[in-house]
Amino acid sequence: MARVTYRRWRVSDELWTEIEPLLRKRPRRDRRKAGRSAVPNREAMDGILFVLRTGCQ
Repeated sequence: MARVTYRRWRVSDELWTEIEPLLRKRPRRDRRKAGRSAVPNREAMDGILFVLRTGCQ
């Protein structure tokens, strides 16, 4: 299933270049273990800022 992204709610490239170095690198995980795969950091930040901007739960 493809993720739908809306340009309006995306973190700008300029802001992302400042935020990305502040995030810690994720350790590689064993693919044989069960569980949901990780969401890319930029998509997670888009979601966080969407909630903060709109006030949705």
